[in-house]
Amino acid sequence: MAAERLRIKSIDAWRGLALATIFVNHVPGTAFEHYTHKNFGFSDAAEVFVLLAGFAAALAYLPRFAAGDAPRQSFRMVLRAFQIYSAHIVVLVACAALVAYASVATQDPRLLEAMNFDLLTATPAASMIGIATLGLQPSYLNILPLYVMLLLMAPALMTLVGASWPFALTASFAMYLCAQAGLGLPSYPGVDNTWFFNPFAWQLLFTIGLCAGSMAVAGRTLLRSRALLAASVVYLLFALAWKKAEIYPEGVLGLPRFLWEDDKHILSLPRLLHVLALAYVAAYLPVESWVRKWSFAAPLMWLGRHSLAIFGLGTILAIGGQVLRIVGGGDPTIDLLVIAVGLGLQVGLAWALEWNRTGGETKVAAKTAMRPRGAEAEQPAQAL
Repeated sequence: MAAERLRIKSIDAWRGLALATIFVNHVPGTAFEHYTHKNFGFSDAAEVFVLLAGFAAALAYLPRFAAGDAPRQSFRMVLRAFQIYSAHIVVLVACAALVAYASVATQDPRLLEAMNFDLLTATPAASMIGIATLGLQPSYLNILPLYVMLLLMAPALMTLVGASWPFALTASFAMYLCAQAGLGLPSYPGVDNTWFFNPFAWQLLFTIGLCAGSMAVAGRTLLRSRALLAASVVYLLFALAWKKAEIYPEGVLGLPRFLWEDDKHILSLPRLLHVLALAYVAAYLPVESWVRKWSFAAPLMWLGRHSLAIFGLGTILAIGGQVLRIVGGGDPTIDLLVIAVGLGLQVGLAWALEWNRTGGETKVAAKTAMRPRGAEAEQPAQAL
């Protein structure tokens, strides 16, 4: 069926933009970080990417899943989860080696602590267990474990979406509430902490993406409502004002934390509503037409199309950039070098992967930009 090969180029472009933003955010303290969208509302690029991952998963797996090929598609999702797991292990080891080398070269063991890799040297045996079980997640190395869990949940979520997306959303929201009540996965080593990204909370955003993607697969358009659009814009403006006013309330009339707190760990309601408002407003923009007409959008599409490799490289480069900033004392020249070279290397890798995918056509995105939707013979998007 045609839907099996559906690819929406604007999704690739948005994912590419989210990846670039994640890289900038993962080198904290630079001037560039002040211009990413986390400074203008409650959510950041992580929420955008999880929502798009759910949408992309629907495009990649749902058509055949719903057509009776659920066992094979479920196996493909589990296989993809293992690929992401393997990538996480490689990236974590590479980052640990990079920080360890910097610590040895500068004879400053505090680098390990500053970069949250000190557990690896303090409790090496327990840390090996933590790495293998995803329980050990140094800072900035906690996103891929979330995607592993989301893809392992995806077959069940997709079954619910295929049966009834209102029921799927209800069940997903019930799990979200359980996460707010304390359901989570424990970190290891250590007994007092849980995963930074609680997968039982974040699966709600992934499920919403699945539902939106299922509508695209079925050829249905998003509900367009001026009232909902106005409400989304008002909420975005409210979030902007709240963020710029730097309001940090201790409590709101005794309400549960997730209803008012800006908490990324549990995907609190203000963050969830913010990314959904952003997505709804963005859906009104003719982004699909723009990326098909403008050849300079090609690098963003390359980044989004090869998201796992780009995210892995970006994480290693970001950790390296943090080390350089610590050693260099926050020199603005180093900041510019880290961000420019880092983004350039990621675009270069994305270009090479796209060149390999298309059999040497390095300008494939620009050449296909004017083709009608569905005309390009491409593989469906991956969830990550």
